[in-house]
Order: sequence, then C-alpha cells, then structure tokens
Amino acid sequence: MLTQIHISHLVTIDECHLEFLPGSTVITGETGAGKSILIDAIEMALGSRAMGDMVRPGFDKADITLCFDIAKLPAARAWLQTYDLTQETNECILRRTIYRDGRSRSFINGMPTTLQPLRELAELLMQIHGQHEHQSLLKTDAQRHLLDHYAGHMSVVVAVSTLADNFHALQEEIVKLTQLTGERNARQEFLKFQLQELEILHLTPNEFQTLDIEHKQLANRGELLQNMNAALKFLTNEEENSAMHGLNKALESLQSMTVVDPKLASWIESIKTAIIQISDVEDELQRYLDHVDLDPERLQWIEERISTLFNVARKHKINPSELFDLQLKLAAEFKECETSDARLQDLLLKRDNLQKEYFAKASLLSKSREQFAKKLSMEITKIIQVLSLKNAEFDISLVREKNPAVSSHGLEKVIFQIKTNKGQSLQPLAKIASGGELSRIGLAIYMATAGKHVTPTLIFDEVDVGVGGATSEMVGKLLRELGKTHQILCITHQPQVAALQHQHIHVSKMHEKNSTLTSIRHLSPAEKIQELARMLGGIEMTETTLAHARELVEKVGCDVMPACS
Repeated sequence: MLTQIHISHLVTIDECHLEFLPGSTVITGETGAGKSILIDAIEMALGSRAMGDMVRPGFDKADITLCFDIAKLPAARAWLQTYDLTQETNECILRRTIYRDGRSRSFINGMPTTLQPLRELAELLMQIHGQHEHQSLLKTDAQRHLLDHYAGHMSVVVAVSTLADNFHALQEEIVKLTQLTGERNARQEFLKFQLQELEILHLTPNEFQTLDIEHKQLANRGELLQNMNAALKFLTNEEENSAMHGLNKALESLQSMTVVDPKLASWIESIKTAIIQISDVEDELQRYLDHVDLDPERLQWIEERISTLFNVARKHKINPSELFDLQLKLAAEFKECETSDARLQDLLLKRDNLQKEYFAKASLLSKSREQFAKKLSMEITKIIQVLSLKNAEFDISLVREKNPAVSSHGLEKVIFQIKTNKGQSLQPLAKIASGGELSRIGLAIYMATAGKHVTPTLIFDEVDVGVGGATSEMVGKLLRELGKTHQILCITHQPQVAALQHQHIHVSKMHEKNSTLTSIRHLSPAEKIQELARMLGGIEMTETTLAHARELVEKVGCDVMPACS
C-alpha cells in the first residue's frame, strides 16, 4: 500500500509531505484548489506523461516520491527481484524528477529506470479509476483479467496460454518447412545429379595428395634413379673414394693412437656411430632401388586421373583435394532432404495433437468463464442499482467466433456491457458517455470483485459526480467497505461520502503577493467537521450546517482507524 508521498515544486505545490494509512482516505477542497494536482503527481510518479510546464515558476525541476509497503505484495516483490531492484526492507520507493526543459528521470529504489518498467511495476501497486475513457476498465484485457481473477481459474488461464504459444511456435515451423518444399525438391534433384558424378569417381580420403606425390616420382624417374645410384656409390664401402671407406680409414688411424692420448676414445665412438647410420642409409637406398616401380603406364594413368579430378573440382569451384569432403557434405544434405518430408509429417501430427489438447483445455476455461460471468454480472448489477442507477443492468458477454482460432486468451472475447435505462440495449462499457456513470460502475465492479482484486491501492476520482444525497451516502459506505480489503483514495465533492471515510485530506489554495500556493494536509476531527460544514452549506457556516456535519460523522463513528481518533 501507499505509505508516503513527497512533492516539491510542482505547479502550485511548493513542498508537500503526506503519510497514508490503510483503509479509505477522502480528498476534498473547493473547486480549483488543486485536488487534481495530487492525482496528477501520483500518475506522473507511476510513469504517465510529464511536461516541463508542470515545474513551479522560479524552479528548474519538480520532484515526486512515492513510498509503498510491499510486504503483502508477492507479485511486486517478485518483479523487483527479477530486475535486481529489491531492498532489505519491504519498502518500494518510486521517484520522478521533471525538468523545466521537458526532460524527466525515473528511479525505482534509487536505481535509474525507463518509463516502461516503471509502468509495469505501477500496475502491481496502484490503479487509478477516473472519468476518462483511457482508464483500465475500458480495456478488453483488463475486463478479461477481472473475470478470470474473480473466477479463480488462473491456473487454467496459464495452461491455455502456454498451449497456444506452443501451437503457434509449431505452426511457424511447419509454415517454413512447407514454403521450402518446392525449393527443396529442386535442390534434391540437383544434389542427386552432383552426387552421381562424384560417386562414379570412387573418391578416397587424401587421394589427390597421394597421387600428386607419386606423379612427381614417376615424372622424374630417370633423374631420380641416377641421383640415388650416385648417392649409393658415394656411400658404399666398396669404393675407395666413398664416405664409408674414408670413415673406416679414419677409425683405424685414431684407434692406433689411443695408447698415446686416451681422449681420442670419444671421437672414435662418434665415428663408429656415423658408420652405423651411413650403413643404415645405404641399406634403405638399396632396398628402395630394388623395389621402385617406375612404370610409364602407371604415370599415364595418374596424369589422366589428376586431370579428371581437376576438371570436376573446377566445376564446383574448389581445390581437387576438397572433392572427397564435398561428396560427404552433399550426401548429408541429400539425406536431410529425404527426411524433411518425414519431419513435416511428424510436425503436422504434433500440431494436431496440440490443437486437440488446446481446445479441450480452452473449453474448460470457457465453461468456467460462462459460470462466473453470470454470477459476477448479477452482483455488479445489484450494486449499480443501489448507486442511483435503479434501471441499470450489467452483463458480461462472452463472444466467440464460429471457428475460433487458437488464441492465448482462450476461445472468446470478454466484453463488459451495460444499459443504464429501460428500453436501451446493452452496449460495451467503453461507449458510456457519462463519466459519473462510469465511475460508479467502476466502483461497483471493484466492490463485487474486492475479494479477488490484486491491486492493493485504488484511487477513485469523483465517483459521486451527478448523484444526490442518499446515493452519495451509499457511495461513501461502499468506499468505506472497500477500504477493509484495499487502500482507497477518493476525491469527492459530496459531504456524505467524505464523512464516512477513515481519513480526511484537505486541499486548499493560498495567494501570496505574486504567487499561488496549494496546501495539502490531513484534517483533525474538529477540522473535519468544519470542512464537512463548508461542503454542506457553502461559504457561510452556521450552527445548522455544523450540527449536520457532526451528525454525518456520528453515523459511522471515528474509532476504526487512528487517523479518525
């Protein structure tokens, strides 16, 4: 609930600090005193449009701060936790600073925020019900939510919404697959042609690299044999000028002198190692020459094979060494095309099953809505008729298409309808011309759904417009009753309404030289009597009006809330 409000330098308000208690609070004052400024300030703090000309003359900025106790508001606490804006206490502080140049800044618990998140949070904290058609009760979504919360079937609502979302996601995937069918078939034929061309080649991994090496060997077979034989000749032990012959001679020379100088032993070992390694190379070269196959026919075949691979690779604009990987890639794509039809059939089956499940669950929701729509319509009608609309009839209409689509909101539209006079036909709530009637209808709706309503603080802007004394008293009683389950702020011009509320705030305007100031403060019991007398009798206050004011207060007593003691 709202616990405090602080306003500085806003229009005619210089500084204002108010504390609020549970229950119902009435706001009164003469016409033009500035009662609407208080509501405007609250709306701006909650994210409504703010203009630079709202800043009090002589100042650069205006500031509005709202404090809420959210101890009993799990939805608001969860929202703050989602955005990492929680505090150690159960307090939520909203602040809006408006600058003369039209800029504004918003804060939630001291952290800067944009208006959209601020408005989301505001819906969980407070609802303002006035005489304008933009109010939430005129919106189809709000009407549906009111009925669903009243019926208490929110788990079914969530289930229907989830099924609808899953259905539409599946449908989107099916549409994409279906749209690609023609392209896929053409692509599949092209893939088949490309694969046949590659499969005829009987490609193997790393084939081109292996052929390339063998081709170099065969193409240079004469030079290769000549140089290998020369290398073998330089190494062999049988030649006097060979490396092996020289090493053996060097070994003999050093071994004969080891008795003279022992350090020659390490060099002797190095020469022995070299002799062994050269001997190994000699053996390997001989084996290579004994087994090398430099067949000219093999060379011709390799050249033809390499030429073929180059030609095919050129068509695909790749390197011949990439042909085998290309074949694997095209084969995988071809297989995917073959299985896509099966996937489409699988998705269609899943969609049909999901659709059946959706309509089964949505039908349960429709039956529940129908049951509670009748009950709520009767309750609202009874309350409206008490509020000086004796011939009024309220109806919650459930409108369904012949072939309803899968919607996250269910199978029907929920439309609040009303007729206020005999002979009239029921019309949507949004078409009501009278702001006073709309306010009283709103009050009736909130009274009927009070036990289910989740918004803790409700503001009613002149719900008593156009009603007389007896009806005003009934409005006052209803507001006070609603104050048992909600925090109520109500602007009124009717003393019968004001007298019955738990707390009383007075708005007045003062003129000082070249400036105008608005004062907003709580009234003491004695001051409340004076204000009620003013509302009853006008400027001149008589004993009769004072006695009447005391009588209005005594009807309810002032022992319920601390503010009335």
